[in-house]
Amino acid sequence: MLKKIGKLKGKKGFTLVELIIVIAIIAILTAVIVPVVGRYSAQATYTTLQDAAKSISNNTNAVIADITSEGSVIQNVEIEGAKTGGSLSCRYKTGTMPADFKAKLEASLQDTVPDGVQFVVEISSNTVAGVVYTTNSADLTGTVERVNGFIDAFEIDSVPVGVAGNKIVS
Repeated sequence: MLKKIGKLKGKKGFTLVELIIVIAIIAILTAVIVPVVGRYSAQATYTTLQDAAKSISNNTNAVIADITSEGSVIQNVEIEGAKTGGSLSCRYKTGTMPADFKAKLEASLQDTVPDGVQFVVEISSNTVAGVVYTTNSADLTGTVERVNGFIDAFEIDSVPVGVAGNKIVS
């Protein structure tokens, strides 16, 4: 009996049971960590989109302040824009605005908006009511949609993102 114990003490390596236990512990830790890391990645993406939306909102409000200081009124304007290949294109849907507003806004947004993005801006009573902004990201795909007239939230494929006036929606 003592000879067998002595042989086991001299043996090097792990038993099969020990290896299975280590693999099980690694699997449990991986199952806990992967969703947490995924959530932080998605949260970083949404934060980036919200920052960009706020930047567009600030630039648009600066142009509005410049234009309206001369007594002009900008009301009920909806702008859909996209930038591809370094070229910014904007489509103005509704509302009233001075003739030079479009040129000044597009010049301001040309440097602010990076390539490969789409956005929607809504202006009401000489101020930005809200902005929705998205990239061609794998995390957020689809079309930009506004929900409840920019008051409660913005959604991109049912995911809230954007800014409403000065409030960031997440």
